[in-house]
Amino acid sequence: MEDRDIVRRILHDRDTQLYGEIVRKHSGMVFSKAYGVVRNKDVAAEITQQTFVRAYTRLADWNGNSSIAPWLAVIAAHLSLNHLEKLRRRQEVPLERDYAQDDYSEAHEQRLRQMETAIAELPDTDREIIRLHYYKQRKTSEIATDLNLTASNVLVRLHRIREKLRQRLNHEDNE
Repeated sequence: MEDRDIVRRILHDRDTQLYGEIVRKHSGMVFSKAYGVVRNKDVAAEITQQTFVRAYTRLADWNGNSSIAPWLAVIAAHLSLNHLEKLRRRQEVPLERDYAQDDYSEAHEQRLRQMETAIAELPDTDREIIRLHYYKQRKTSEIATDLNLTASNVLVRLHRIREKLRQRLNHEDNE
């Protein structure tokens, strides 16, 4: 079945199970595109996932050519470049440069445990915002509705929460 037929069935017949076919057909290409830009397998895998989530939420915007691959490649490229830009702005060194290859997974696991502890110590509302945004991948407007906040308030709180977590983790690293 061609991509345009799959997308038509997803959009018009609400046959969302077919989206897995798009993912299976194009995940290798999307991963390759992301990896070619970011040069990190873990980040490329995350960008691949983000690409398919973004494409699904904007499926109606696709122009309907016979193959969806070029559109997915553009999304992956944009997400990859955005990732590099964020790194540049923070002037961060990727983790694999900070740690020897053997120590990487142990350091990564320790960092995750620190993050989980820091999140667990957040106030209830902040913890719920993090859960809905990052784990449930809910939109800001949905989080605002669920928590009886404004969308701009959710965005401000997300920014402040991230800063608080970043400062705490940086403080722990310096100890």
